[in-house]
Amino acid sequence: MSATAESPNMTRPKILELGSWHYCKDVYPEETDVLWTGERPIPRGRAAKGFADCTPWRFIKAMREARRGKYDLIIVYMPLRPAWHPRYWLRAFFRQPLRPLSAMTRVFGVSWLRFVKLPVPIAVLDMNDAFVVGSHNFFLLDKAAAAFKRELPVDRWHILCHSAHPALPTRRIRRNRRWNERLAKIRPISLPAARIDTAGEHPEKISDVFFVGEVAENSWVRRVGLSELEALRSKGLKIDIPHERLPHDEFLRRLSSAWLAWSPSGYSWECYRTAEAAQCLTVPVLNYPTVERHAPVREHEHVLLYDVTPGSLSSAIERGLSDKPRLRQMALDLREHVRKYHLQDAMVDYVIGETLRADGRTA
Repeated sequence: MSATAESPNMTRPKILELGSWHYCKDVYPEETDVLWTGERPIPRGRAAKGFADCTPWRFIKAMREARRGKYDLIIVYMPLRPAWHPRYWLRAFFRQPLRPLSAMTRVFGVSWLRFVKLPVPIAVLDMNDAFVVGSHNFFLLDKAAAAFKRELPVDRWHILCHSAHPALPTRRIRRNRRWNERLAKIRPISLPAARIDTAGEHPEKISDVFFVGEVAENSWVRRVGLSELEALRSKGLKIDIPHERLPHDEFLRRLSSAWLAWSPSGYSWECYRTAEAAQCLTVPVLNYPTVERHAPVREHEHVLLYDVTPGSLSSAIERGLSDKPRLRQMALDLREHVRKYHLQDAMVDYVIGETLRADGRTA
């Protein structure tokens, strides 16, 4: 049974979120408190019950409450850079110059955990696009009952490039017991998708492929792939590529009216487009993954995959469009899969359940 399953005899765990995201608070607002450590102020409309800047006195108060049993779980978000980096505390000050003490101290909140020992299981989440883990976050892997990372390389040792090792980790690090224990705690995690409610089981399809996104200043995969889409257009395929930012409703309409959605790597392999396309009953076309995945979408069952050699994208698209009844079934199967595993509430339940199980508690 899920840690958060609905049951008349089960109480949801009380959770403290520490960091610059608030996924759990969004899903379980009554059971979750947030200590905010972001360089930006608490999001507008959130500065209410359960949200507070992670100032030193609030941090101390929350740790005392955790020791007394107020919380069943603490969720901590890894910062991309160390708290003492000027990008954090200086930007925080300039964004809230009338609250300098609060602004400049809250960004250190996660780092203060290194001085605290708690009887509460800790889940550590790295939701950043980068595949590396900075040395300022190593202590969190020691404290975590379970850790979750986006863009987890298929060779996990690569997360230590330019942090634990100046280049590629060698055998000295790979046979180290402590590092093996740290890496064994890590689970892959997906981007949490927002729910999209679309009308009808079979939206009308008026284009073959849809793509919208940055190209020139983004992944090289996009630059190479775009030329193949243009070549397919010259062969008569209906390729929908808006050149301006679309209003959200128009974006969903055009996405749902295409048979396929090109969803190439951006700054990271995974992007929101895959889950958006799934809920619009459009089959995504993805370049092959470079990372471990949680509840992965499967080739030919949910999505079309291609390698980045010239012509591979075109071939995948042409093969897919040759069997449109199959695309309709794939779209339905993918939507069910995404709603079951990749929406925000599913991601939160996954984190809670895995962490409590790793700590030996009921999940």
